[in-house]
Amino acid sequence: MNKIELRHVTKTYGNQTVLNNVTATIQGSFGLLGPNGAGKTTLMRVLTNLVRPDEGDILLEGKSDHSHIGYLPQHFSLYRNVTVFECLHHLAILKGSTNDKVKQEIEMILSEVNLTEQQNQKIKKLSGGMLRRVGIAQALLNNPDFLIVDEPTVGLDIEERARFRTLLRKLGKNRTILISTHIVEDVEMTCDYIGILQKGELIFTGTKQQLKSLAEGKIREELMMLEEADNKENQIISVTPQNDTYLVRYFSEESEGTAVVPTIEDAYLYLTSSGEHK
Repeated sequence: MNKIELRHVTKTYGNQTVLNNVTATIQGSFGLLGPNGAGKTTLMRVLTNLVRPDEGDILLEGKSDHSHIGYLPQHFSLYRNVTVFECLHHLAILKGSTNDKVKQEIEMILSEVNLTEQQNQKIKKLSGGMLRRVGIAQALLNNPDFLIVDEPTVGLDIEERARFRTLLRKLGKNRTILISTHIVEDVEMTCDYIGILQKGELIFTGTKQQLKSLAEGKIREELMMLEEADNKENQIISVTPQNDTYLVRYFSEESEGTAVVPTIEDAYLYLTSSGEHK
């Protein structure tokens, strides 16, 4: 499968370094996690050639040609008073598709993103989830080798989010797909590889299991009163009511409580809050 290589990519705006010497190999289904303001959107824009880095190189399977990338930004606007098919047809022509092939290409893409029945609906009539599907459809025009999606499920309800995750997982089977998000569950459900960006620096890349292994032996659970939980304020991951007490999940390397198997979210929070990264 094709891959993207980032080599010492740095980007600054004024006195602020947004990306700092980012080096990584992206292939398969890759999730980029990080809090808001970590530099994720800037990295997406650099990868899609919308913003030039101050330093470093980006190679697509050993080349610097960005024409094989499909991109769905977080904020994506569409022509509201045209149909889904008309919108995609217009965008396909702008992307260089030829008239004799564009109709067949759009029909195939609509089937892939489950929008065939909505192709004659106007954009303004679509739900939030369907709008994101149209966004993915335009990104798939010209059959790109790489698909980059920024904050794909923001603003979607629970059912639409689940459907969209399933779609992204399917699309990642035959191409490299990079999903940027601050929602840990999106990455856990759709990606095989994970990168964590914090304050412009890539502090982890690897598999989901490799990420979880960093927090092994450091996550514990214990039943306690709320007043007791207050004493662990800076260590707490979650607090779940249990009748008159609370099941508290927290960071600790001591022998107190019960050691539990870390989740992706546990490891992500451990890494970004402790400053320990590998």
